Amino acid sequence: KKCPNCGKVNAFTLLSCNSCGFSLKNVDVSYPNNVFAGFVYGIQKGPFPFTISIRHQCPKLLVFDDLMAITPCHINCIPTDCYVRDLRILFENPEKGLALLNSMYSAAFKVIETQFIGNKKWKQKILKKGETHDAKTLEKHLISGLNFPPSQYWLHLQCMLPPLTPFHYSMYLEGRHFTYGRFFPVEYVKSALELGAPIKNAREMGIQELIRKIEAKGVRYDEYWTAAYARYGMSHRALSNWNAKDFSRVIVNGKTVAQSGDFKVMKENADDILKKDKLALQNYGRPYREDGRPSGNFYKYAKKKVLPVFLSSDSSSK
Repeated sequence: KKCPNCGKVNAFTLLSCNSCGFSLKNVDVSYPNNVFAGFVYGIQKGPFPFTISIRHQCPKLLVFDDLMAITPCHINCIPTDCYVRDLRILFENPEKGLALLNSMYSAAFKVIETQFIGNKKWKQKILKKGETHDAKTLEKHLISGLNFPPSQYWLHLQCMLPPLTPFHYSMYLEGRHFTYGRFFPVEYVKSALELGAPIKNAREMGIQELIRKIEAKGVRYDEYWTAAYARYGMSHRALSNWNAKDFSRVIVNGKTVAQSGDFKVMKENADDILKKDKLALQNYGRPYREDGRPSGNFYKYAKKKVLPVFLSSDSSSK
């Protein structure tokens, strides 16, 4: 479902946009471009330019900033040497599925460690007592996982280092992020794959059926998701270094804009404020262009031939 308010493509199961919070109850299911496929094949543009805020690239993986970031450090990692539609196929060959997931996680966390945690100014501004944290400590706070159904049918591992931005923390408190039954914490997926038990035809299986089969082998989704969701909030509160002095406005009940400090109601549009906040707080497309818009590049290992499907006979992962 494409949000009519902000334009974000959301999974068809969501009732509200997980970028701006707009209701999707009356939005029809549509079939937009697969942007990640555009990235991998080096397509210049679709309805908009397919440029990427690249953090790491190699012939097998691509790591980039999430355009719809909900934390100042929010990146995605996708495989680029084969097509992996979504997380379900990983369970048909747990050994190879786990190897792929581990490689994606390692590449993503290395970016976070070197380009975010390793940036002293960034760490001191964004993280509470930033100078006291090292990569090993902060990895315990990482928010990482896979969605099903995804917004884009190309396996992508999301990795976020808290804190959440103020708006998205409010969405977290309302239960509109990391949705139960859709968000699969990386800890859960890894534990399930480590069972080493192949699940035949998992790629075509309903997600609830897949969860039940994994639970029957001893790994319970409910336990992992509940613990992860609670930890995300605790990690936000432990690391959040937002300063009210850095914000000139307060949004009340999602609509009313008030002046920070005396809470004088302002005749301003809340969505406009959120868009400005997004540009100010995100790391996507840095450094910005002269016109104040994000910059971007193209994948230098763009594929010239159709990629094999993960685990297929012509795939290196078969």
